[in-house]
Amino acid sequence: MDCDHRVPALARHLRARAGALGHRLTLVLSGDPHWSAAAARSAAAACADGPALWLSDRPLHPAARPLDAATRLLGGECDLLIYDAWSGFDPDGFGAATGTLRGGGLLILLCPPLDDWAGLPDPQAARIAPWPLGLEAVTGRYIARLVRVLRDQPGVRILAQGASDHGPDPLVPTPPDAPAVGFGHADTRDASQPATPDQADAVAAILRHARGRPHRPLVLTAHRGRGKSAALGIAAARLLRGADTAVPGPRLVLVTAPRRAAAAALFAHAALAWPGARPDGSGLRAGERAIQFLAPDALCENPIGADLLLVDEAAGIPAPLLARLLEHYPRVVFATTVHGYEGTGRGFDLRFRATLDRRTPHWRGLTLEAPIRWSPHDPLEALMFRALLLDAAPATAADLLGDAQAPVERLDRAALAADDHTLGQVFGLLVLAHYQTRPLDLRLLLDAPGVRVLVLRLGGQVAATLIAVTEGGLTDPELLRAVYDGRRRPRGHLLPFTLSAHGGLPDAPRLGWLRVIRIAVHPALRRRGLGRRLLHGLLREARGEGIDLLGSSFGATPELIGFWTRCGYRPVQIGTSRNAASGEHALVVLRTASRAGSLWRTAARSRLAGRLPVLLPGPLRRLDPTVTAALIAALGRVDKSAAADPDGNSADDLELRSFAAGHRTLEAALPALAALTRRRLAAALNSGQLDGPAAALLAAAAAQLRPVAELVAVFEAPGREALIATLRTIVARLLPARPL
Repeated sequence: MDCDHRVPALARHLRARAGALGHRLTLVLSGDPHWSAAAARSAAAACADGPALWLSDRPLHPAARPLDAATRLLGGECDLLIYDAWSGFDPDGFGAATGTLRGGGLLILLCPPLDDWAGLPDPQAARIAPWPLGLEAVTGRYIARLVRVLRDQPGVRILAQGASDHGPDPLVPTPPDAPAVGFGHADTRDASQPATPDQADAVAAILRHARGRPHRPLVLTAHRGRGKSAALGIAAARLLRGADTAVPGPRLVLVTAPRRAAAAALFAHAALAWPGARPDGSGLRAGERAIQFLAPDALCENPIGADLLLVDEAAGIPAPLLARLLEHYPRVVFATTVHGYEGTGRGFDLRFRATLDRRTPHWRGLTLEAPIRWSPHDPLEALMFRALLLDAAPATAADLLGDAQAPVERLDRAALAADDHTLGQVFGLLVLAHYQTRPLDLRLLLDAPGVRVLVLRLGGQVAATLIAVTEGGLTDPELLRAVYDGRRRPRGHLLPFTLSAHGGLPDAPRLGWLRVIRIAVHPALRRRGLGRRLLHGLLREARGEGIDLLGSSFGATPELIGFWTRCGYRPVQIGTSRNAASGEHALVVLRTASRAGSLWRTAARSRLAGRLPVLLPGPLRRLDPTVTAALIAALGRVDKSAAADPDGNSADDLELRSFAAGHRTLEAALPALAALTRRRLAAALNSGQLDGPAAALLAAAAAQLRPVAELVAVFEAPGREALIATLRTIVARLLPARPL
């Protein structure tokens, strides 16, 4: 029988079996693009009794959405999910999309023939290929591992084009404690009420916390699909409408999350549980009572008096920001997904638990175990854990025995991709060390060009790891100037491009760089020098390969600045605004590996030293004083004269001309603008080159370092852009004409 004719019956069979248990199953349609598209359409037609979600960059279906829409699907639900890997495989999007599939549903994965897939170009792989490399430079190790998982994992049926048989039944025996829940069970519940005893307990705990003693935060943790966000929304609505008590409820519940979309489920359930409320800006309101969303940094910069703060997907918010929220708000509920796409709950637990113990020792934790949108022991959940390494964990502390002076190893990435034990330990350490580890990071680790993985093992287990990538070595003068001006920002090369575009060092991309992407040490072995040994191992490799500079970029804290300084790295650039991901100012630190790199770093340090007297009272005036002190100490004594010509040209002149031409931001050009004001303002005003208002604006911006918002008000400008345009014109008048 032709495979196409078997697809509808197979799809119906899988849906029926999945629906009988409330599980989610997977059908892999492996073949050429035309066959897989036709097979998907016939499968969807056979399963048209519920909502379907099509994700494809091909015109497979009138309702198909592009792959990049997958990460914006939080809160949606479907019974049939068609994911077209012929459009590429995006681990982040794939993981997010599967979370929309409810119990009794079917995932249909369209892909090339499994034996060929890893060797074919993947359009999504362009995201991890640094300029000027293309898809051909990205390896297929990640896909090869995915294929192995699909072939081995229970709950997956593979139908290959031209195959005479479609394999064994994918269903695994259901444990006796797993209740059978029929297909469509998710639609029969009242979404304004708790769906499980776990969720009811969570709602009750939130209500008690809101009315109880302050400074005793509540922490909710759960896997996806357990109704954590819904519990937050239901509880907020009950508080505001006073449904559970005769005492009037609070007037304001604040909500925050890494992104507004991450709180969509919370607000949806709050609206259902609070019929009298209406949408109001970024929240819900009924009279004087409201649920309002604000970004984490906004809540910290301008604290608001509120009855309760709900922090959803807290693992995706940097720990320093969470600590500030804890300081400003007496009643806080932190909720996080253990294996999530906004951040990783295990890393959150490890990093933030110490803060909670220290500042609010009476905090309480609660875990939601029972899934709501599918039954326990769900095959698709197990598939996602294994395929995306969501359950990766480091070695246990008891196993980390042996020689503390074990050598630094550089792992072969092909062997690593085939060794799930070591790969899980490496990725598990990365998850614990970083608040926003994503499924895509695993693909970068295995496939991205120029990436290297170093480890230290104790007792044969991974105790520490370092991930680095090569950057720089670019010589095209047109590209270098476009990067410096901010007109182009090709993929990759984070350190040299940052130092060129924001640090005023246009030749940075010419040098050879190694950037440390991540460094992670097992929690039981920290402060024993393992991280320093990994960095020394990387330095040895760099010197042997003719690399000029080693560096890293991270959210500046006194602890991290101290660590990198002890390892021989020095600061050369600090961002003038808080990084959206880390909540801190991004700091670039460098160590030299060649004489050319040493000369260049000296010039870059000197340039930063010359800029700080303008940046610290200006754009960095709100920088944490402890970070400021650590930065100054790490910078050390420098010869500021070396900053005059770091790249063989007048760096200030280049910055000013770039600013006047509209390419450079005011914040990036401000130190050069301040120097120009000191040199030229008096003569320009006395000679009539500048009139009084122009001179006053220049003095206010570059000598007094007033914020732009204040300048707009004082000088009655139409807005920020208009004011900066006026400053650009003033600077252009003061610059000498270039010789012909």
